[in-house]
Formats: sequence, C-alpha cells, structure tokens
Amino acid sequence: MNINGRVNILGNNVKDRFNLYEKVPLNKKSTSYDEALTGSMQANAVSRAFFSVENIDSLQQQLIKGVYEESRTRFQIGKQDEDTLKIIMRSIFLQNSRNLPGNIQMQINELNKHVLDYAIPQIIGEAEAYIKYKNDVSTLAVPLSRPVSTYNSNILSQKTWF
Repeated sequence: MNINGRVNILGNNVKDRFNLYEKVPLNKKSTSYDEALTGSMQANAVSRAFFSVENIDSLQQQLIKGVYEESRTRFQIGKQDEDTLKIIMRSIFLQNSRNLPGNIQMQINELNKHVLDYAIPQIIGEAEAYIKYKNDVSTLAVPLSRPVSTYNSNILSQKTWF
C-alpha cells in the first residue's frame, strides 16, 4: 500500500504509539452507579443489582467477548468508557425494566441482553469507521491520468469502393 497521506497512522509505530491517547491511570476500577435513578424512580432490588459494580464488570467482559465473536475475530477491544456504558444501562433500564420483586436474576439477564444487543453493533461500527479513517488519513486519492489522444494520424487513407 502506498502511504502518501498527511500522516502515517496505519503501522505499529512504537515511538509515537501512546501520543495518540489521553493519559489515564490503567488501574481504574469500576464504580457503582447508585444515583442512576435519582429524580425519576425509587431504587429497588433490581436497580441495585443492575447498576452494581459486579454487573458493570460483567457487562464489560461480555462486551469484549461479544465484539470479538460478532466481528469474527477482527476486533479485539479493551474495556469501554464506563460513563458511556452507564448511560446506555440507564436508558435500557428506564425503557425495559419490569421491577418485579421476584426472579431478579432473570430480569438482570434480560436487561444485560438489551445492553449488549445495543452496544456490540455500535462498537463494531465505530471500530470499522476508525479503521476506514486511518486508511483515508494515511493515503491520498490518486488523480486520474491525463487523457490519451485516440487519433493515430491526421492523414486519411483512401478506401476503395469496390
């Protein structure tokens, strides 16, 4: 592939690899989302279990596995932004929760499935767009070649009629 673009971000550049990312501590752990329903609903057993640290970590692992399998091993991602995941979880909870007092684990599994069904295609689409962006930035469009004259000569040959 001819790399003639503005910058080359296709290869594995060990020197500048970490300059493209924000410096965030790597040992960041998940936090619970206790105030998820403040102002809209009262917390109950389902909401406490759904927004717990254990469920958030479980969703992160399921996202990593789901993206890897759905993309047919093309994308291997890390943990996703926790704030974005919590926003998705809150939206799914407000739209799809039953809030029944019994069988809490089944309700959590259904809500988690809704979160994964929304997030996995979203992440795969964003990963494909990022790879396309990297290709576009690293390569310029090659202009068309100049037109070629189709005339062989300017002299007409005489053709017989018979």
